[in-house]
Amino acid sequence: MRTQGPVNLGMVARLCGNLSISDLRLVAPKCEVDCEDARKFSTWGRELLLNAPVHATLDEAVADCGLVVGTSARVRDANLGEPITPRELPAALAARPAAQWALVFGNEADGLSVEELYRCQVLVRLETFGDNYSFNLSHAVAILGYALATSEPAPPLPDDHVELDAAPREMIERLMVYWLRTLDRFRYFRRASQEQFEPQFRRMINRQHWTQHDVQMLWGMLGQMNYQVFGERDPATPTGGDAGPTDAGPDRGD
Repeated sequence: MRTQGPVNLGMVARLCGNLSISDLRLVAPKCEVDCEDARKFSTWGRELLLNAPVHATLDEAVADCGLVVGTSARVRDANLGEPITPRELPAALAARPAAQWALVFGNEADGLSVEELYRCQVLVRLETFGDNYSFNLSHAVAILGYALATSEPAPPLPDDHVELDAAPREMIERLMVYWLRTLDRFRYFRRASQEQFEPQFRRMINRQHWTQHDVQMLWGMLGQMNYQVFGERDPATPTGGDAGPTDAGPDRGD
């Protein structure tokens, strides 16, 4: 996210080629992608780099992902929960299967913001042991990519196992917005601070492995609550907010 240097972009693309990573997505890069330095350092990852989609926001980039893993050198907020180590990442992925998942890296100077880390369901801490507290971007990608590439394969699922589709991140985000607006409509935040509540709420939601069916059930419950009390399923837009989720969520039914 917001990558500052074309050399790092090129080196990350090269690493993707080394580690059989075929899906590279860029979010608001601060440097030119198709430039001499990026092409020079990408080597056999050049085609992947030049064809990488560029997104404006993290939400847009991971909208189709059922699991989002954030990376950080330091834990800066208690609401983020307990981070895992690179060695623990393969097991964490196996425990929360998703058809599509994302590993998110921040930029060279600041890493991921706290707000961006709130949007991740798993946090990996890249701890250092010297005077410098953070790794270079390409080094961080190499550490986690290698940990995944050399991990033991997950044990096969039993024959009678029925795999349920993990809800994409976009779907979960819409549910959380709908839930928060419903609470606001029921005046929950008259005595509770939404600013303090929301990070804890996100952490609670992120701990769970949500399927699409789970999200649809909860959406339906919230819709019915709103309908029974207010005569309509979508909560009114809070003051200063944007449009409600009228057309943004799963089918609400009658």
